[in-house]
Amino acid sequence: MAERIGFIGLGIMGGAMAENLLRAGFELFVHNRTAGKTSHLESEGAVVCDSPAAVAAEAQVVCLCLSNDSAVRSVIFGDGGIVQNLRYGSLIIDFSTISPGAAREFGSELSKSYKTAFIDAPVSGGDIGAKNATLSIMAGGASDDFERAKAVFEAVGRKATLTGPVGSGQLTKAVNQLVVAITVAAMTEGLMFADKAGLNLETTLEVISSGAAGSWTLDNYAPRVLAGDLKPGFHARNMLKDLRIAIREADDLGLPLPVSDLLKSLYTGLCAHERPDFELGNHALIELYRNGLMTKSN
Repeated sequence: MAERIGFIGLGIMGGAMAENLLRAGFELFVHNRTAGKTSHLESEGAVVCDSPAAVAAEAQVVCLCLSNDSAVRSVIFGDGGIVQNLRYGSLIIDFSTISPGAAREFGSELSKSYKTAFIDAPVSGGDIGAKNATLSIMAGGASDDFERAKAVFEAVGRKATLTGPVGSGQLTKAVNQLVVAITVAAMTEGLMFADKAGLNLETTLEVISSGAAGSWTLDNYAPRVLAGDLKPGFHARNMLKDLRIAIREADDLGLPLPVSDLLKSLYTGLCAHERPDFELGNHALIELYRNGLMTKSN
């Protein structure tokens, strides 16, 4: 019999992943700080719980998809947190992107004090991958816990890979985000160059996408940019958070990342111009160029 699944954190990514778990036939218990984000799931058969602890009381496997280290810590260990009602032999799968050190800390505390397994399992694929259950999942944890989590992974993603012990998933996600951010910047500068040179942007995109410049970023983000859709499938502020995590890890390794340092400053500038009524996706770097916020250096 399939295990009961809990899901906490129903934003752009988590909400779509929870829907896919329902479609896969899991009995699902959900919680979100903003109650309005649970109504569509409730109408599809999910049970809405009033706290993380209430989710943990019902589900053997609890999934998290939250914004940062402090949010994950609060949901697990805080007032009304998961640990207040953990079932014996529970498994926590954290789909959030957090620091590797925090993942190791949470995994160690859950194992030692609560006899609970923990997998850090950040994802890549954006809102499109979350909706279509085609996410790439980078897992860190014990091999038997990974095997136990496979049914969940198969419901929300296309490929799940065990990358090493707890924390390894977050390290792998840091690599992913460094590459994604650089690719978004390359796309942005290419499109700006083509526009200033008077090229047809749709034709240019078609040509370069079929050659060596082709990428997931061009296929999925460039059409949004050309359509003027800068709304987040993945928030610019989350990309900034992820770059900061990766750069801190690189600093600890004594590894300079000059391009990533530059990108951190670009995303800092972009996020400074975000408004409550105009949230920006990580593909919205073009706003810096269009609004004259870039400076030319030698």
